[in-house]
This record gives sequence, C-alpha cells and structure tokens, in this order.
Amino acid sequence: MGIRDSYEQGVFSWVDLMTSEQEAAKQFYGELFGWQFQDKPVDNGSTYSMAFKGDRAVAALFAKPDNLPDVPPHWQSYISVQDLEATVQRWQENGGTVAMPPCDIMESGRMAMVKDPTDGIVGLWQAKDFLGAGLVNEVSTFCWAELQTRGAQKAAEFYQAVFGWELEVDEKPPNYISTKVKGHYNCGMFDMDKANLPAELPSCWAVYFNVADLDASLAIVNRLGGKALMEPMDIEPGRFTTIMDPQGATIALMQVNNPDD
Repeated sequence: MGIRDSYEQGVFSWVDLMTSEQEAAKQFYGELFGWQFQDKPVDNGSTYSMAFKGDRAVAALFAKPDNLPDVPPHWQSYISVQDLEATVQRWQENGGTVAMPPCDIMESGRMAMVKDPTDGIVGLWQAKDFLGAGLVNEVSTFCWAELQTRGAQKAAEFYQAVFGWELEVDEKPPNYISTKVKGHYNCGMFDMDKANLPAELPSCWAVYFNVADLDASLAIVNRLGGKALMEPMDIEPGRFTTIMDPQGATIALMQVNNPDD
C-alpha cells in the first residue's frame, strides 16, 4: 500500500532522530514500532542506525554530535529534491536561510538543512544510492509532516513559491493548511498563535507515525519510560496524540482512518 520506489520533487521522503542515547532510543522505538535496526558506519566514525519494517527502511536514528551540546534530541524530516543547489538557491531567493550547506552523505545522496522565514528547519535530500523511506503511511511508518509555527500563511506562501505545493485552507479556526503534490497529500501547517499554544514553543516540523491502536501504543510508551504530552484527540484523519520519548524527543502517534497513498 505505502511502498515507495521514487519520490516527486517537493515530497517528504525521510525522517530521522538525533538522540542523546542511541542504544536506548533503538530499544524504545524498536519495541514501540516493531522495527529492526541495521547500523551503518559514517565518515565521522559514528553509526547511523537504519530502522526497517520488513525489508524496507522506514526511519533512522543517530547519536547527537559532540559539537551540538545545546541541541536537544529531536526528530527531523527531509524533502526530496532533484537538484539540491537549485532548490537551495530558490529557498534563499524567497527569504529562507541555510542552516547547513549542501554536502555529500557518502554515496547515499546530498543534503542541506534549511530554515524557512518562520524559523521552521527542514532537510533537503537529493538521492543517489538512497531514495528515502521505502514504506510510508502504513502502521509503524512515517505518515505525516506538520509545520507548527507562527505565521502559517506566510510559511505556506513561501513553500508554495519554492516547491509549487498546492494549498488547501480549512476555513474553520485555526485554519489548518494542507498541502498536496500532484493531487496527493504531502504535509500540513498550522499557526500556533491561533491554536493558543505557549509563546515559548519554537517553530518545528513535527513528525507523525501511523499506529494500529493508539491506546495500546501509549501503554507501551508509558511502560518504556516515555509519556504522552496531551490527551488523545479525534480529528477527521484519525485519532492522535504527541509523546515524548525517554531522551526528550517528541513525535505524534496517529491511529489513521484512511491513509492516503
């Protein structure tokens, strides 16, 4: 259902976790999602732990580098691009900035980390040997990316200019913005001010994973030392909540009604 062998320009294609305790995080997410891990060596001597559902890569995690002591554990997402340099140029021309310049990731591909005009940070990925997630939307896989920011309309117009995303705006407050690529849902955005969220919360691209049974997943989260940050909420696509893992990274879990391929 959610098998991916290619990604269109502008489509979210990968997620990974920067964590303070790599082995502990592997144990937590391995039990929560049933993932198997394969450790891949990288150029700096560390390892990149690839998570698999069956024979398809679905996510990864890695240890926080020593030169980023003040950066908390967090999930990050990546948008597929066909020409990294050209996309970075359009990004900057439309008011975005570059947090990490384009670089080669061995033979896997090329990446950059960039910041939009509302301070949301996201990765750009130009694939070589590594496409991205080979399976999405299914249970225990990435199913949605969401920009939680202040100035969502400004952000939506920025991403539309860079990637050509189609925009759908819910007329009911908080005026949730959904985006599509060639008619397929890709990600969402909402304005934290309209949702009355605390002013100190920074902009971020939140990562959602599909789960078969939200209550059963929350029981596992609690048993393993994580916690829910909000009561489960029913929305049109399904039932979801946000959790914090034992190292402090947050993700959303959603029991999806009808996943969109």
